[in-house]
Amino acid sequence: MSWNATSRSNGLRVLLIVFGAMLAAGVVLIATGFVVFKYALDRAFDSDDLGLHPIDETAAAAAMRDRGIAIPDGFDFIEMTELNQFVGADDYAGRYSIDVPFADAVKLLAEANPDFPKLRTAACTDEIVRADFLEAPVFTCGAGTELAVTTRTLDGVDVLADHYHGTPPDTETVLVVQSGGQVELFVLSRGH
Repeated sequence: MSWNATSRSNGLRVLLIVFGAMLAAGVVLIATGFVVFKYALDRAFDSDDLGLHPIDETAAAAAMRDRGIAIPDGFDFIEMTELNQFVGADDYAGRYSIDVPFADAVKLLAEANPDFPKLRTAACTDEIVRADFLEAPVFTCGAGTELAVTTRTLDGVDVLADHYHGTPPDTETVLVVQSGGQVELFVLSRGH
């Protein structure tokens, strides 16, 4: 075999080796890309993340801080749930208790949240109470129940005149309730 033929044979081998290595690298790159894409897709659309989930006191405190709702000292965390949305801001619904008279709880809440409209006295038939709280399994409203409620909107619209049933999106409602000698704070933060 001449030098030219050997050179061509070696060149062809090198070319095949380089081509094989590039092909293998391409397959590995595509497989890695597929795995990363599948992982990201699963994380983004994981149905376990969507819907209603209980959250702990630390997560609840962070959520309320992010939404600009101050929970005054003395209010004890009972429970909170987060409604994870597919897109947009999530909803939060929580409950706290306090061992002070109703009027003192209302005053503490108002002082801690000066950017909320003034808390107003409400009845069990109030639109916000009826639409957003009355169906909650832990909420009782009957004779002798005292209620004070306020809702803060992003655009400043009065929720009692906006023709929306209940608490609209992008608003926060706080409700102080005294029922059976127990004073509780209910918080509802609507996302969008």
